[in-house]
Amino acid sequence: MQLIDYLNVLNRRKGIIIATLVFTLLIIVVGVTQVPPKYTATGTVRILTAKAGGADYVDYDIEYAKRLVGTYTQIAISDPVLTKLSEYVSPLPNISVEIKSDTELFTISAEDVDPEVAQFTVNKLAEILILESREVYGGDANIYLIEPAALPEKPSTTNPLLVLGLGICMAVIVGIGLAFIFENLDTRIYTTNEMRQVAKLSVIGDIGTSPRADELLINHPILAEAFRRLRTNIFSPKGHSSYKTFLITSPVPKDGRSTITANLGVIAGQSGWKVIIVDADLRNPSQHKIFDVENEIGLNDLLHRSVKNLGDTIQSTIHPNVDLLPSGPPPYTPEVLDSEDLTLLLEALKEKYDIVLIDTHSSFSVTDPAVLAPKVDSVLLVMRCGWDRREVLQATLTHLGQVDANIMGIIANRTQLGSRGRALRHNRN
Repeated sequence: MQLIDYLNVLNRRKGIIIATLVFTLLIIVVGVTQVPPKYTATGTVRILTAKAGGADYVDYDIEYAKRLVGTYTQIAISDPVLTKLSEYVSPLPNISVEIKSDTELFTISAEDVDPEVAQFTVNKLAEILILESREVYGGDANIYLIEPAALPEKPSTTNPLLVLGLGICMAVIVGIGLAFIFENLDTRIYTTNEMRQVAKLSVIGDIGTSPRADELLINHPILAEAFRRLRTNIFSPKGHSSYKTFLITSPVPKDGRSTITANLGVIAGQSGWKVIIVDADLRNPSQHKIFDVENEIGLNDLLHRSVKNLGDTIQSTIHPNVDLLPSGPPPYTPEVLDSEDLTLLLEALKEKYDIVLIDTHSSFSVTDPAVLAPKVDSVLLVMRCGWDRREVLQATLTHLGQVDANIMGIIANRTQLGSRGRALRHNRN
């Protein structure tokens, strides 16, 4: 993947990133507003160590001093001492004791939402320890409060703005991670590069998003140019000049196949070719709706032999050089597509027209395209970006490959060309 591919993934999955960010911000806001700030007060206590010797020589028992400091720190948080302290402060704040390395000192800290309670707790606990020591050693207490706790002025908890900033950073990182996880789980094909890689076919057309799914787009300058490029790629290349009949299908419904067929026919007619569009989608015909003509007689009648004259079924359109053979009225029986009559019909149309475009149903769900593919010169596969899935495309190619369909390439529909087209049109206005 190139950098642009990663950026496209983030753009497609921006909803996940935004949702993660919003959810994280809600948690942080609730946490900051519901949890009050806490204040920490700290006092310092000194333990006088035992010493031996005389006036000229003093010997400090360092090991005993360490044990003595450790003993008092344990006494400070013992149940009897805390029970006495609870007579003055209830409930007790969070109390911690820390020994200062290589000194006779240890600190007592208390954390509470009320700074005065935190201060009082530290000083009261030190007072209780001193009284306990005097009871043991009499008047010669070896413990002193050398630095009473001061009233804390600022909260000791983390700054809410710092929490918010860290939360946003973490949310973005998690959101990006989730975006790529969902991208890997999603088998839909979003870009023309993915179409090429999965299908092993060339992309011969790039059609942008249309204002309406069933609209003729020839008056749309950007999309009209895209269809002109498609017309050149299909009808003009060397080696394809003998192709006259083209089957246009798609992996699944709603790929925009029928609209692509209609617009391709109109743009080909503008070049002077005589074009006929055959609506062979007997399950869900739509060409008569796109060209706004009647569907009282058509292909279905010819194949059922209720009408024998081909000319009676063909309708002219308002577009130059473009005729339409609609599906005809129901009841539809798609089995008639696999008949010699259809083969003869296509031969007759090839004699009369330069280009025959056959609109048929999607390939994955029904066998109609596989039945028709061997009867035509070439197959055009329409794919809608962000709609078709890899497994469906591969199954479609397998179905068509089993009948030796001559697939010319892929027409990518609803690509990013649509966004560029709107931007260009806006700038032009």
